[in-house]
This record gives sequence, C-alpha cells and structure tokens, in this order.
Amino acid sequence: MTYHGVYDRAVDGTIWGRTPEFSGAYGSGATLDEARASLREGIRLWFEVGLELGHGDVTAMPDELVEIVDLSEMQGGAIAS
Repeated sequence: MTYHGVYDRAVDGTIWGRTPEFSGAYGSGATLDEARASLREGIRLWFEVGLELGHGDVTAMPDELVEIVDLSEMQGGAIAS
C-alpha cells in the first residue's frame, strides 16, 4: 500500500512529517532523510499500537511512502535532504 508523507519545517529548523491517512502518526528530524525514516517508524508504531488494542491488521503496512513537500508553508525556504 502507498501512503502520503507531508513535511513541514518548524520554527527551530527541524522537519516534521505526518501522513493524512493515519491521524497521530508523525516523525521528525534535522534533515528530510531523518524525517522520512522517523515518519516510517511512526506509521509502524501506529499499526503496532492498533494491534495491541485490537484495532487492525499489520498487512496494511505501507510498502511505499509518497511524499508531498509544500514549500510555500515552510519558513527558511526549501528543504535540503
């Protein structure tokens, strides 16, 4: 399955990622690569907690994370990976 990653730059310069498909799945990092990896881990944990609570199936884990980077909302310009 494919999910979307949306990234924003915080005031302190860190990059935060979220996915619209899973409310509460987030990731962050000093670079875009770190934020990507952290978001993937956030999605994995979202599924793990859901399983522990009896709400889902791990088979829905993403095999691809499509990225949406909206530069117009970021302070400090483009993100360098």
